[in-house]
Amino acid sequence: MQTAINQNPNFLKPYYVLASIYLEDRLEEKAIAQYKALFEVNPNQARPHMLLGVIYDTQKRFDLSEKHYRAALEIDPGFAAVANNLAFILADQDKKLNEALDLARLAKEKLSDNPYVMDTLGWVYYKKGLYDSAIGEFSDSLVKKPENATVIYHLGLTYYRKGDSDKARAELEKALRLDDNFMGADEARQVLAGL
Repeated sequence: MQTAINQNPNFLKPYYVLASIYLEDRLEEKAIAQYKALFEVNPNQARPHMLLGVIYDTQKRFDLSEKHYRAALEIDPGFAAVANNLAFILADQDKKLNEALDLARLAKEKLSDNPYVMDTLGWVYYKKGLYDSAIGEFSDSLVKKPENATVIYHLGLTYYRKGDSDKARAELEKALRLDDNFMGADEARQVLAGL
């Protein structure tokens, strides 16, 4: 693949293929280098910024993921997947919740049937204290992906904040039965211990 890049550096597909291979082999830093190399060939691409944002997201390097998501949106303001991802990390960090809501709504407008987008919009509503709206989004997401422990956990937290201990307990226990190691499992256990 590197040979293909060397022979024709302006042909973009080999960069993506090589970065994907690196990611499959868990060589994230090499994948990052490949995506960054794409900017030298064509700096006006949103997709490499999105992919870098995703990698940095998984590494919990949220400052870098936010930087790349924002760069992608500057190039393509309607990039719904990027808007969704940026909305989620902003909400998750309790940062710029009004902006997060605008981004999540943009994503929902373009990807209305996507359960992950529904979860993001619900999470932003939850963070803003709009619990009934959050419950609606989480419930819609679970129609599409009923076994998603993270969404069930989000729904359980929302019921907890609304003061409905019975529904909160049921949802949080269900989330932990499905996956006792999802992101948020420790908080689910803490909330359950206090119910």
